[in-house]
Amino acid sequence: MPSKPSRLVDLASVVTIAPLGVAAWAMTRAAWSVYHPKRRPVRQTPASFDLPAERITVSGADGVALACWFIPAPEVAGGTVAQTAEEVGQQQVVVVLGHGMGRNSGMLMPLAKTLHDAGYHVLTFDMRNHGDSADDRLFRGQSPRYAIDHHNVVTSLRERSDLGDFRVACVGFSMSAWTSLECARLDPGLVRAVVCDSGPTLDIDGTIRRTFDATMTKLPRFLAGPAMRAASRFFFTRASLFFLKPAPWPQELPDHSVRLLFIAGEADPVARPVDIRAQLEHYPEAEVWWVPGASHTTARLIATDEYDKRVLALLSDTFHRPAG
Repeated sequence: MPSKPSRLVDLASVVTIAPLGVAAWAMTRAAWSVYHPKRRPVRQTPASFDLPAERITVSGADGVALACWFIPAPEVAGGTVAQTAEEVGQQQVVVVLGHGMGRNSGMLMPLAKTLHDAGYHVLTFDMRNHGDSADDRLFRGQSPRYAIDHHNVVTSLRERSDLGDFRVACVGFSMSAWTSLECARLDPGLVRAVVCDSGPTLDIDGTIRRTFDATMTKLPRFLAGPAMRAASRFFFTRASLFFLKPAPWPQELPDHSVRLLFIAGEADPVARPVDIRAQLEHYPEAEVWWVPGASHTTARLIATDEYDKRVLALLSDTFHRPAG
């Protein structure tokens, strides 16, 4: 018959180790769902804003099918882009929009409408495992694949015979802010301007921990105490880093003439102003707009007119076109 101390040890093991095991499993599933979120219907499409659009598919890393919308500028909708460019003496500009984690291209359509009305072509896409793009069901290496996907979307424009001579601007939210910068690093002759909204940050571990704090506000009761919450944060962070496998960052832009605009919410709990300031040390040529009261990716929601004014001004200055 086991002694009383042995029974107490067994009981202590069950009380302490079992909850930690459950926490590890639950947080691993939660981390997996960040990169493979539950599908949300894409509620807003170009048709929602009466925009002419062409549905296209781009092959991402590992051949994953990425669902895209190409929205031609108004002066060429229904016509030939290259011919119109020659007539007005303008180089064509395509603005490529990238959404954040857990979202889809529907969130980009109001901005796409503004850019289209200002005379720009727009290309949107759903990230892998999001929106109408395909699932990858991969366990590891999401970070480099996101970068390849985004770059493939941008460079797919070279296959369009109707564009003629053109350049690209990228607008990225959260995770797509990082991959937008990566497109400029890989192809600075093509990508001449980048707008980074709510990111990226240098401290990836810290960013994931802050994401946990901002999003995991309601844990099961047995995980809600201080010690178990700290353990859950640890497991979520470790699992996220395993699935993400972050690429080395930051990396130097080879061409410092690429125009950069960082948009940072002063109330962002994830990509905090202090984190953006650390990032800006590596991009001293960048412009920055600190948005009072804005949280993560909400700057345009609370300051729409100023947001559009600043983005259009950057595009105008970069490509020598009217600001709209």
